[in-house]
Amino acid sequence: ALHRVNVFDRDGSFLRKWGEHGDGDGQLNRPSGMAFDAEENVYLSDALNHRVQKFTKDGEFLMKWGGFGDGPGEFNMPWGIHVDEWGDVYVVDWRNDRVQKFSAEGEFVFALGRSGSGDGEFNRPTGVAVDKDGDIYVADRENHRVQLFSREGRYVEKFVGDSTISSSGLAYLMNNPGPLRQRESTNLESQKRFKGPISVRVDDDGRLYVPDYGWSRVQIYQKEAYRLGPDQIAAPQ
Repeated sequence: ALHRVNVFDRDGSFLRKWGEHGDGDGQLNRPSGMAFDAEENVYLSDALNHRVQKFTKDGEFLMKWGGFGDGPGEFNMPWGIHVDEWGDVYVVDWRNDRVQKFSAEGEFVFALGRSGSGDGEFNRPTGVAVDKDGDIYVADRENHRVQLFSREGRYVEKFVGDSTISSSGLAYLMNNPGPLRQRESTNLESQKRFKGPISVRVDDDGRLYVPDYGWSRVQIYQKEAYRLGPDQIAAPQ
């Protein structure tokens, strides 16, 4: 590991690098996740330093927070990180099996999840993303699923994968009789499901992208949502 950030242009040409190994301000120990805010500042999950650091896009150190532990604002190997449209920061706390939410200044807001395989529980989560509605998606890697939470951190539902064949895959099968014969003796249901999803992303059109690590593919979901005004929803009971 080089414990640094490399910067490339959109054509892949190297531009610059910054960062070095250590535990001082601006130093890194196995950085594992990166996110940008609206001002193009960079947030890094500094995994083995058990903290988050914030830099300018040119690598100038701005601030840090966290430390080893399992209390609010503490980490045990943070991994995935995301900054939402409102500037809040979500950090996947890998070995604590949870996700923590912070303000842009690193102030703890709430944590969601705990160890387990039930609804709202995690087994080594790795990635997090938040869409324009504030819904939170978490790649729950060792439970082989993605879980969805409301902006308040309430569990909503889970995605377990439902892969279909691509147009290029279909063309290959139609021209190769061997794999077609093999599919007759294969359990196709398990092949549709996620196997170690390692991260998650959402775009502005409500598409959810899940890198399905164990199957070397990406599965894509389309969100179907109907946005209602306060007068269209019954008051809390």
